[in-house]
Amino acid sequence: MSDDRTPLTVRLPEGKRCALAITYDTDMAGGYAPDGICHGRTMPAIKQHMLRLCDTAQGYGVRLQFFQIGNGLEATEDVGYLQEVLARGHDLDQHTWSHLHLLTDDLEALDYELRHTNELLAGRLGHVSTVLRGPGGYPNGLRGRAANQQVIFDNGFRSVSCEYNFRASFDDYMATVTGPAENQPYAYDSGLIEIPIMSITDRNFFDAIMCEDAEVYREWRVARGHDPVPEGWRKAPWTREDALDRWIEYNLAVAEEVYAQGLLWVICWHPHSHYIHDPENRMLPALLEWAAARPDVFAGTLRDAVEWIERP
Repeated sequence: MSDDRTPLTVRLPEGKRCALAITYDTDMAGGYAPDGICHGRTMPAIKQHMLRLCDTAQGYGVRLQFFQIGNGLEATEDVGYLQEVLARGHDLDQHTWSHLHLLTDDLEALDYELRHTNELLAGRLGHVSTVLRGPGGYPNGLRGRAANQQVIFDNGFRSVSCEYNFRASFDDYMATVTGPAENQPYAYDSGLIEIPIMSITDRNFFDAIMCEDAEVYREWRVARGHDPVPEGWRKAPWTREDALDRWIEYNLAVAEEVYAQGLLWVICWHPHSHYIHDPENRMLPALLEWAAARPDVFAGTLRDAVEWIERP
């Protein structure tokens, strides 16, 4: 398999040393579902949490990027919260219809999911998606998958964000913190632009790295996954006591490294994960406070970042 990868240059806005693209995949995570199925039919508590994140960002003059699963846009679903997200100036793009992996061998299904989700975005929100987030994340992105890349092209996308570095071990803390330097944007031979996920996701951090009791996690998922957390919920019972503190510490360490090297940093988080593991909403304001203290830091969306990439 050829490398199928041409590194690209990111030209940050004038006066900016580094940039944070803050993205959220808005799915009802399968890792919290009793049946293990991920979908986009968002429960009211998560809708409210998304709007709370928007409130936080707007307090710092920052726009957020959301990626929406298409089955949460069907005619039976309330999309008022997404209309509000767009009305506030945040960016919204698609995440397939059913959380289908972009590496699927079923190209007809992939074509249908991308096309139908685009139709739903246009019909229900009057909105056009220009960037695609690949569900799950893939160590080699779409390299060696020319046919999949063509389906993505055929559905109007020129940029995709789906590569995720599963090789980075949190045991090698500094290798993980410096990850963005090794995961900058590149072009496939087809011309499709890949903008990798550049640091550990919240799902991976809290429910794998910080998980102390897998059985408690499993029991909770089967009994109460996809339900609102109870009154007084402070932390997930399967994680380390200091999990949230370490999450904030980790992300601020990545921010410092990105700042030192003058890089773009693409962040991938989930409202559902932060609703469960960060109920007081500490992470986003901590990061935005860090950025606000540095006038040469840009904080915004993945759509912003696409505009800075010099295409081949």
